[in-house]
Amino acid sequence: MKRGIDIVIRSIHLEPKQEVVTLEIDKKDPATKFFKQLKKQDRNAYDSLETRIKTVSDYERYENKETFRHVGDGDGDGVYEFKRNNPKLIRLYAFYDEVEGFEKLILCTNGGGKKQQDQDILKAKAIKKKYLEAKLETSTRFFYEEPKT
Repeated sequence: MKRGIDIVIRSIHLEPKQEVVTLEIDKKDPATKFFKQLKKQDRNAYDSLETRIKTVSDYERYENKETFRHVGDGDGDGVYEFKRNNPKLIRLYAFYDEVEGFEKLILCTNGGGKKQQDQDILKAKAIKKKYLEAKLETSTRFFYEEPKT
């Protein structure tokens, strides 16, 4: 018998329009790992990215090529990036979805720098695909964690 998949969504910012969360699938959460490393290594970059997240979450749908935009090759994959360009090129990848009881989510998948952007976009697409497949499985369990204060 196939075991169920555990999905944990961790709130990192809540606004009336959107809730931004990190996404853990079977104990793997690259977005949270990225955030922790960034906060430790470059507090200014972390704060800047956090400001972008807050701005985007204030709107139903938001796209600004300087801060938050669709990435990929136009294949309709729905992966977006939060961008920070100065002085360090930082990216955080995410997609929109709704989960019963948690509507209007922006799910963050992973992050990185501009140099490895192509690989990071592929990783974000793979995480999104795994998530969407897991959502269809009846054995998948969802957990929600409030932001740590």
